[in-house]
Amino acid sequence: MLLAIIDAPIMLALLLVFVPFALLPVWFLWKALDRAGLAGPLALLWFVPLGGIVVLGVLAFADWPVLQRSQT
Repeated sequence: MLLAIIDAPIMLALLLVFVPFALLPVWFLWKALDRAGLAGPLALLWFVPLGGIVVLGVLAFADWPVLQRSQT
């Protein structure tokens, strides 16, 4: 019981530190996908195993609608 009382503040501190760092790449990807003219919610795949590789592949190899609009 005492160990659980001691560990609770430590776990809370870890959550307050690690959660923002886990959300940061998703926010960056969301903004990059939006600016490329692609769907921003694809960035949520970052939380799925191997989903980050899929998102980066889409970002790298997809035709960006923003570039197509600027060329016409």
